[in-house]
Amino acid sequence: MKKWTAILVIFMATALILCAGCTGSDSSSTTPAATSQPTATATAAAEPTVSPDLIPGPTNQPEGKYQVAVGVDKDSVYGTISVEFRGGMGQNFVNNIVVDCYFADGSHETKELSADKVGDTVTFNGGQKTQDRIKVTVTYDGSIGSYVIYDSLIPHKEIIPMVK
Repeated sequence: MKKWTAILVIFMATALILCAGCTGSDSSSTTPAATSQPTATATAAAEPTVSPDLIPGPTNQPEGKYQVAVGVDKDSVYGTISVEFRGGMGQNFVNNIVVDCYFADGSHETKELSADKVGDTVTFNGGQKTQDRIKVTVTYDGSIGSYVIYDSLIPHKEIIPMVK
C-alpha cells in the first residue's frame, strides 16, 4: 500500500512540474514588433512662493547668566498662537521682549511681553492649516545687547521617512 502511495505522489509531482512549464511557442527566433512609446512633455509647474518673511533666521543666546526662556504653542483647532515668558536667570536684566508674528498671508503683527512678569502671555490669531513664523527678540539693559532667542515656523512640520 505504501508503494502505491509513493508512486501516486511521484506521478502527481511529475504532472504538476510538466503543467507548470510554458505552453506558448518559442519566439526567440523572431524579433518583437516595435511599439511606440508616448513621449512625456515637460510642463511648467507653478512653484509655491514663500514670502521672505516666512524664512526663519539665525538665533543667538546671551551667556548663561543672562538667558531667559519663552514658550510658543499653536492651537491645532483654532490656529491661535500663544507666546509665554517663562523667566530665567537673566530676567532681572531684561529691558523688553518683542514678539513678531509673520503670517502665511504676508501680514505681520508685533506685540510686547512684560519683562518683569513671568507667565505673561501674548496671543496671535494665526491660520488653522498654515505655518506662521514667530520671532522673539530680547533687549537687555546696559551693554548686554539685544538677542533673537527664538525664530521658527509653527507648527513644526516633521518629515517622516518612508520605511522600505
